[in-house]
Amino acid sequence: MYNCKSKKATEFIDDQEILDTLAYAQENKRNRELIDSILERAKDCKGLNHREAAVLLECDLEDENEKMMSLAQEIKQKFYGNRIVMFAPLYLSNYCINGCVYCPYHHSNKHITRKKLSQEDIAREVIALQDMGHKRLALETGEDPVNNPIEVCVGKHKNDL
Repeated sequence: MYNCKSKKATEFIDDQEILDTLAYAQENKRNRELIDSILERAKDCKGLNHREAAVLLECDLEDENEKMMSLAQEIKQKFYGNRIVMFAPLYLSNYCINGCVYCPYHHSNKHITRKKLSQEDIAREVIALQDMGHKRLALETGEDPVNNPIEVCVGKHKNDL
């Protein structure tokens, strides 16, 4: 059953919810009243839900897209100003079941040694990156439900490390 607050991948990633969301976005991509109300909510900078985001991504009304771009620029300026924000990558694992040709983690690459960090390894890496002055991390991992279950990424909070 779909539960967006769950930390279990099988509960917050739901095929039917994804299909329903895509259908909802298609049905509403020209709904000016709904799009304007979503943009109005976005001004509060408190986040949008996945269905609202999907509607904005599907919107094909030029004037609404211009409003969206203007609001995005305004919000970006409010949060970041003219600075560039950097994320330090934290590589959790290079196990992957996909075959993406641009990525060295792809399953066909038999020339790399596969590695998955333990929770202790992750804690050490986070502390090392923090000691270097990094404040934002981008978690990087291959896709592999056996070796990289999503719970590894969402199952631990920063205070648990």
